[in-house]
Amino acid sequence: MTGGPRVVVVGSGLAGPCLAHGLRGAGIEVAVYERDAGIASRGQGYRIHIAPEGSRALRRSLPDELFRLARATAGKPGSGVTVYDPRLSVLNRVTDFGDADPDDEHLSVDRLVLREVMMHGLGDVVHYGKAFTRYEQLPGGRVRAHFDDGDSADADLLVAADGSGSLVRQQFLPHAMVVDTGIAVVFGKAPLTDEVRAMVPEYALDGFSTVVGDDGRFLPLAGMEFRTDPAEAAAELAPGLRFRDTRDYVMWVLGVAVDRVGVPASRLYAMDGRMLTDTVCGVIADWHPTLGRIVERSDPGTVKASSMRTSVPVPAWESGPVTLVGDAIHCMVPAGIGAAVALRDAAELADRVVAAARGGIPLVAAVHDYEAAMLRYGFAAVAASQQVGRQFTQ
Repeated sequence: MTGGPRVVVVGSGLAGPCLAHGLRGAGIEVAVYERDAGIASRGQGYRIHIAPEGSRALRRSLPDELFRLARATAGKPGSGVTVYDPRLSVLNRVTDFGDADPDDEHLSVDRLVLREVMMHGLGDVVHYGKAFTRYEQLPGGRVRAHFDDGDSADADLLVAADGSGSLVRQQFLPHAMVVDTGIAVVFGKAPLTDEVRAMVPEYALDGFSTVVGDDGRFLPLAGMEFRTDPAEAAAELAPGLRFRDTRDYVMWVLGVAVDRVGVPASRLYAMDGRMLTDTVCGVIADWHPTLGRIVERSDPGTVKASSMRTSVPVPAWESGPVTLVGDAIHCMVPAGIGAAVALRDAAELADRVVAAARGGIPLVAAVHDYEAAMLRYGFAAVAASQQVGRQFTQ
């Protein structure tokens, strides 16, 4: 789009590439800067749920063939949500979700596979090995982003898509708080071998399940079985795309109060995968032994620990050439909605920037409209996630 704005995005998780596609598809100049050396240079997460608002955002942002590939490489749909007690007795199972709009599609995806789909075709847009350090506002309302290698990039709009620890947010909104809930989470995945498949509780491969203790401990379990062969789908829809890992697996996540783990938080978060596996098995040693056996069969390279954090709502600010999407502004405790909200942010912002460029509307007005909407629905999602989290930790 001749004469349109130039957008610089910091971060290439989910919202970053979604935004880049939405802008680029409309002819808006965009560049994405990512601190990692490559797409899979560190842990990329596991099975994540994309609620309908996220599916709709992908549909309107991605080229048609990539959206079709994202759907084709999603997991097999399950029929319900199941809650188990620590002895693996079913406490509750929900299978009736009412009449759903056919466009309101829930997707379960592997985060790395989805990122590989979304990064396809952005080779000249994404710059790896570029750790953001700071920005400065320039005369005329533009902004310059600086990176740790001495490079810089000028833009009409700088978008923070750099996650809950966002350095852009820390400079732009230093009063915006992300607080530690006191809950530690340890993630892992066990390849879905015949042995593991035989161990997994009945409903864990048919939707989403969670083991809930009466002392605040909880352990979600969810299978990731690709609905089609990702390599075959890519050969048809995105020739040249090669996925790094498309093994079926079962994901588990231990949530436990940090002071119940038995080691200081600083030590827990520094453990390698094997040590974390042993620690998790110790924490759930009084639960059904099958759960520990599944954890023991996890790939140590996939086992990671982190604190559970959530954003504190912030009032609206004066809009300008810097804005934020996803976890950079409204990170939330895991509740199956965070990814969808981040993707919605990307699509909403792209739509407004494109409309402003085409209609001769000042860019700052488009950013203001996006922020007004995002702050409303984004922090409503944060509140909803906290309510879900309390069901497991109280």
